[in-house]
Amino acid sequence: MSDQAATPRRLHPATLIGRSLQIVPQMLGGGAAYAAVIAREGWGRVLLFAALAGLIGLGTALLAWWRFRYTVGAGEIVIESGVLRRQRRIIPYDRVQDIAIERRLLARLFGTAKVKIETGGSAADEGSLDMIALADAHALRDLIRHGSAGPAPAAGAEPVLFEMKLGRLLHSGLFNFSLLFLAAIFAVLQYLDQFGLIDLWEWFTPERAGAAAGIVGLRATLMVIGLLVLLGVVAGVARTVARDFGFRLSRSEAGLRRRRGLITLSEVVIPIRRAQVALIESSLPARWFGWYRLSFQTLGADRREGGVQVAAPFARLEELLPILAEAGFPAPPPPDRFAHLSRRALLRRVGPYLLAGAAAALAALLIEPRAGYAAGGLLVLALLALQRWRSHAYALDERALFVAGGLVKRRLWTIPFERAQTISVSRGPVQHPLRLANLLLDTAGASLMRMPEIVDLDGADAEVLADRLLGLFYDARARTAISL
Repeated sequence: MSDQAATPRRLHPATLIGRSLQIVPQMLGGGAAYAAVIAREGWGRVLLFAALAGLIGLGTALLAWWRFRYTVGAGEIVIESGVLRRQRRIIPYDRVQDIAIERRLLARLFGTAKVKIETGGSAADEGSLDMIALADAHALRDLIRHGSAGPAPAAGAEPVLFEMKLGRLLHSGLFNFSLLFLAAIFAVLQYLDQFGLIDLWEWFTPERAGAAAGIVGLRATLMVIGLLVLLGVVAGVARTVARDFGFRLSRSEAGLRRRRGLITLSEVVIPIRRAQVALIESSLPARWFGWYRLSFQTLGADRREGGVQVAAPFARLEELLPILAEAGFPAPPPPDRFAHLSRRALLRRVGPYLLAGAAAALAALLIEPRAGYAAGGLLVLALLALQRWRSHAYALDERALFVAGGLVKRRLWTIPFERAQTISVSRGPVQHPLRLANLLLDTAGASLMRMPEIVDLDGADAEVLADRLLGLFYDARARTAISL
């Protein structure tokens, strides 16, 4: 690549096939209603319409391919795109936060790959090269990360930290129950309804529902529920296999290299120096059997995955410890090292449900017996709030802050002190009279839904902890500066 660094290039010609496969069905779908009407006059017009749509789609794809160019320079990549409205995007290499290589089925057939370039300045991919030669994709990635366009090291030469064989892959799919098949069924029914082949509204009339309720008995209902559960399990297994087939995490010079995918093969390197937070998660059924998932919040992480990069989707806790150590994160402390929240937090979390439940119970005795159902529901919510209070805890060691929480899905955040961006203490209107406070340790690239916040601390303890974290932050930064 170095000898042609300043020469503008186009994507692989196979891009035309991929774009045509996207554009032509859209055009045919948009004119399907017209095709259905003229079908009564003969299939000649239908075929003519399909041919015209195909030619227009192919021409559009050809024009877009011809107008797309990219130039690999010594310090930046320049991407030019657009048919009528031209756009020229310059991406300096030192601003790239992440670069990923993805290979869908069509790309693998032609020996090409899709390169996705992300910087810290956008929530989406700053640059995307849809189909370029696989060797060029690896060379571009190495050029951006190392300043060298030499060949990428073979994945087999790198030490493997974690991998999933087929047996474990199928096992993990059992814990990923999915009802996506229902969405697919309803999408097909809605599509058929648009062309008058069925009438969905007639299916779901009160008369039909009443008749169905009278015909379907308890045994049939249980069979339908069992079938839905079975289909949900099968869909979960299929989805997991398609996503994580051949999962392998290895240690490369640039970081942790992850390869996975059945139909779409993706290769991502998680740069260790950009990893901000380690997150260990486990759903309720998986936790019963001792299975966990490890991911890292990194600068430039894929937003479709919630701002994190998965390092081990289904592993035992002891299998996660070498990965954490390789990434520079400490192991989680034992449970007895964690400090729990103030008991006054129960007044805010559980108290409202108990008061409302008591009022509903009184209404059930004096006014309306059915209010007892509301009382029972509020009691369940109070118990859930109590369990959430019990699971929320935090711990400190010499290197990081650990925050645990969650009810159905438990989460354990590990935040090294030197990765902190801001430390804030806040109090809400209900927390203030109860002398409670929240402490938030913000990190770069954190999602609003995934911030490791300690909620309902004792107010005085929150201020002391914030000062202590600030001192530990300065100490960690000083050690980092000395090591560099």
